[in-house]
Amino acid sequence: MKPYLKFNRSQIWVLAVAILVLLVGGLYFYHICQNNPRINDKVEIDGRAYQKLVTHKDQEPLPPAKNGRNVKVVILMYHHVGDPPPKASRMRKDLTVSTADFSDQAKLLKMEGYTSIKLGDILAYSQGKFSMPKNPVVFTFDDGYDDVFVNALPILKQNGFVGSLAIITRYPKSVMGDNFYASWDEIAKAYQEGNEIVSHTQDHFDGKNPKYSQDFIFNNLTGSVQDIKDHLGYTPNILIYPYGHYTTNYIDIAKKVGFVMGVTIHDGKTVSLDNLMEIPRVRVHGGETLGQFRARAME
Repeated sequence: MKPYLKFNRSQIWVLAVAILVLLVGGLYFYHICQNNPRINDKVEIDGRAYQKLVTHKDQEPLPPAKNGRNVKVVILMYHHVGDPPPKASRMRKDLTVSTADFSDQAKLLKMEGYTSIKLGDILAYSQGKFSMPKNPVVFTFDDGYDDVFVNALPILKQNGFVGSLAIITRYPKSVMGDNFYASWDEIAKAYQEGNEIVSHTQDHFDGKNPKYSQDFIFNNLTGSVQDIKDHLGYTPNILIYPYGHYTTNYIDIAKKVGFVMGVTIHDGKTVSLDNLMEIPRVRVHGGETLGQFRARAME
């Protein structure tokens, strides 16, 4: 019986090389996947992931600093500002403050004599380079969602306030489920108008998960700094920890990258100027009344 296919010597050589290339390529991709969890694991930034990963311990007040330098600053934590998507989960609704409620909160703070500052102003104050106002407030927004740029920033501007925006630097102009992220053009415009842009890592990885190697953490944080520098022309030195998750080792790596401030989700309004890598905040919940907001943020 004659074979269906006949190969000459040169064709056999080409086929062997092609098979070898495929094998080497497959092994290389396997190696990359094993050493880069970002490829293996789709990072979810939604209500389900937040509810699953964020614990009560992550939000507990930090122990008071003993014999240290402290300053009282209301640092508000927001995620979405606008309307939650149809059939939104309970957590997504909790992460979404309506435009009307946000406007009322900003107006209340202005009426009560609060002055908007940036996270960087706290650093400058710790160095004796900034005079802290009587009632300072910082508006922080995690993740870089487009609705914050569309709905929240104009309200801040109307009230003479600015925001501190934590950007996941690989996500601008992307869409993940019901999450729409602002573009770099929108981020640049916000920065030019006086708002602060800080790092929220490159892809929102969980800083407490042991599967992330020291090299991965260093490269991811370094990459986030470079991304912001490339698009905005300055080098950020403030990091907001995704999910509020960090470890002592994570902080050590962040310092090596050049970060001098780290912002948590621990509840509180007292900032230790001797430990700027663990800054507390006051989380604002969707659906809370103005009275509830006043009690948690202003009393």
